[in-house]
Amino acid sequence: MSPSPSRQELKERIRDATEMVEVVGQYVKLRRSGSNWQGLCPFHQEKTPSFNVNPQRQNYYCFGCHKGGDAFSFVMEMEGISFPESVVFLGKRAGIEVETGSDWGKGEKRKDAYYRINESSTEFYQRALMESPQAAGARDYLRSREISKTTIEEFGVGYAGQSWRQLHEHLGKQDFPVEKVLELGLVRRKSSGPGCYDSFRGRVLFPIRSVAGRVLGFGGRVLDDTLPKYINSPDSPVYTKKSILYGLDRAWREIRRAKLAVLVEGYFDVISLHQAGIPLAVAVCGTAFSENQARLLKRYSEKVCVVTDGDPAGLKAAVKAAGVLITAGIEPVIASMDPGEDPDSEIRKNGAESFRARIRKAPGFYEFMRELVRSRGDRPEEKERAVRSVLEVLSRFPEKDLRLETQLEKLSLVFGVDKDTLRRTLRQDRRNERRPRREKEEQPTDSLEVASGEEKQILRALLDEGRERETVLEILDRNDFLDPIYARIFSVLSELGRIPEAKELDQLFPDEASAHRVHELTFLPPPGDGLGLWAKAASLRIRLRVLMERNRDFQGRVQALEVSGESIPGELLEEWRHLGEKIRLLKSDLDETLKQKGSRD
Repeated sequence: MSPSPSRQELKERIRDATEMVEVVGQYVKLRRSGSNWQGLCPFHQEKTPSFNVNPQRQNYYCFGCHKGGDAFSFVMEMEGISFPESVVFLGKRAGIEVETGSDWGKGEKRKDAYYRINESSTEFYQRALMESPQAAGARDYLRSREISKTTIEEFGVGYAGQSWRQLHEHLGKQDFPVEKVLELGLVRRKSSGPGCYDSFRGRVLFPIRSVAGRVLGFGGRVLDDTLPKYINSPDSPVYTKKSILYGLDRAWREIRRAKLAVLVEGYFDVISLHQAGIPLAVAVCGTAFSENQARLLKRYSEKVCVVTDGDPAGLKAAVKAAGVLITAGIEPVIASMDPGEDPDSEIRKNGAESFRARIRKAPGFYEFMRELVRSRGDRPEEKERAVRSVLEVLSRFPEKDLRLETQLEKLSLVFGVDKDTLRRTLRQDRRNERRPRREKEEQPTDSLEVASGEEKQILRALLDEGRERETVLEILDRNDFLDPIYARIFSVLSELGRIPEAKELDQLFPDEASAHRVHELTFLPPPGDGLGLWAKAASLRIRLRVLMERNRDFQGRVQALEVSGESIPGELLEEWRHLGEKIRLLKSDLDETLKQKGSRD
């Protein structure tokens, strides 16, 4: 009997048996463009194709949203599944069986017990809702809210009775480790004496699922106005509230198709909207809307309609959520409900079309804020308060982020305030609130400093045979790249000592940030004729930039010593002199190279 293939061998077999163009073509209409295939990107809204697939390298890259990868990452995005699941998915498609008993996805296997406990609890709670005499009140309550039996089954809605130990005993009979049940927050230890009791009692329960459909936790609502109205599972090894959205497992495909998500406040709002034929709704799970949840939504849409109650608390929450969306690069629109109403009650009273009209008419964030000022009498102090609240949102952008200018332009147009005034106010607010450290912490890794076109082309040369590659490696090292991700790419490619094969890229660059950059490089066209001279000139410019920066550092150190009255060490001056000589020779070499290049152009 032949041994089972290793994880890497299995992955390579599946990759070799997979035609990238065929896989992508099931989701995207592609047309040939030279050696690549092009189409409209499935990950963001666009009118001109910027999404490319290379059948030789078996990878994809979008020059619009900068997503790239291989067949595995593509189906993970499109199907909303984990990496081990993508292996099974593509393996099945290629006719290659992935043994369930293999060691593939050990991290997932460690979580299996938690998933099985949650699934068993979901079945227990739903069976109780459907069959238990004690659940008659819960069934009546759901009927009063016009939730159909079909919807209950689709969403897995259940009921936790008033008993203190029903679920605990049910799970115990299946030999689930009590420690894991405790970690999931389904039971709690008694404060006095041994034993545990059920956490959810006398509540309708809503299973909270991952995008792939696995139950991660639960939300529970009482049948009356007893407080707290809702309680939710705590964070656990499989559940992080601020990274999950209720209903996304059922909504993500429709969100991607409609290019719009609808963010509501409660579980019943989500269920009612889906039942009414508006399957775009998702909700937070007992927390404020977070950056992680915004990034999750951005995988499927770049536009989100935030639905808010008309009361002050609802408006405040909507403004905060819109701010999180803006800084995540998502366009928010805000639909405000009538006082005392929510999406669930709106649909039951006026029908689904009434709610759809609210979504269609929902104003953008700035327009919403302007209307809010008008509704409060359009007083100058209200306008100033609104503008300052928007500037507080915009202060989350790094100071040199290009998106900030766009947002200031929108704010200026809607509120009629001079953009320079807004910029000065924002700059002053930053100084007053001492934000630099916070901005640095919040700035994503891959937005540090955008590499110049030359830096990208230089790295592109390392992926091909030829004089350009040798020229680059003779002149540059990793310290010449300001962006740490590009420095890492240069280091890996130069140390490899050869041209990497396409299937090696994900092994060489396992982290997502580097992988995206490398996939972009593979789709960059060459800069034109005279590549050898171009590569030399570009490398010299990059190297010269680094030495000039080092020269400014020396200058600063010498000036500081002079101001302080200290003597300047001779070795410092000698080192500075050597640096100056290097700069002079580099400039001379660059001038000569540019002359040669100019004579050939």
